[in-house]
Amino acid sequence: MSFLCAAFLTSCFVPDQYEAEIRLTKDGSYGITFIGILIYAPLYGQIVRGTIDEAHALENDRMFKEQLERETAFKEVVGLGKGRYRVRYELEGRFTGKHQSVTFVTRQTPIFRVLTTESGNVVVNGSGRGKMYAKNFEELGIKSQGLVRIVTDATVIEQNAQFTRASVTPGFTTYDWRRRDLNDAPPHVVAKLAVDPRTGVPAYGGSGAANDPPAAK
Repeated sequence: MSFLCAAFLTSCFVPDQYEAEIRLTKDGSYGITFIGILIYAPLYGQIVRGTIDEAHALENDRMFKEQLERETAFKEVVGLGKGRYRVRYELEGRFTGKHQSVTFVTRQTPIFRVLTTESGNVVVNGSGRGKMYAKNFEELGIKSQGLVRIVTDATVIEQNAQFTRASVTPGFTTYDWRRRDLNDAPPHVVAKLAVDPRTGVPAYGGSGAANDPPAAK
């Protein structure tokens, strides 16, 4: 399984049994919450297949737990064994310019990314590369099931949500993806941030959407 991580770094951590919520406001503020299980797939695969001895498995399990704990946004990390960790992740902030981004889990192992573009949009993309290796993960018993929710009052110009409804918060809309496995299309949303009323353009500039990143494949 270690070759899989080398060829597919973005899926070293795989989410399962999770609820993730991304809150975006048209002024650029954001909040991200993730509650669920993260599986370090290469280690889990080695343990399931019996290709690593117990001592090294325990040491690696401890090492990856500590890696998560070093990120201050992880408010809770509980080791479940076999490279599995029950976590609670909370992060809040505000985008104040173009080409800014926030990545979960980390930049090295992204599950989804939120970023601002040249044209004054905010984009949310889930990693779509898991689909390429879904069969490998499923052979190990990893399905990656959960709920992704995006709540925003910004004007959404692209989205592929399975369910859309008005939020309980006036002026906001909720977009939901119920993920059954890694074969499902990754979440994708493009929303327009607020414009400066004096100029009619986004507060941090930009003209047009040509440079906006595409949805993950």
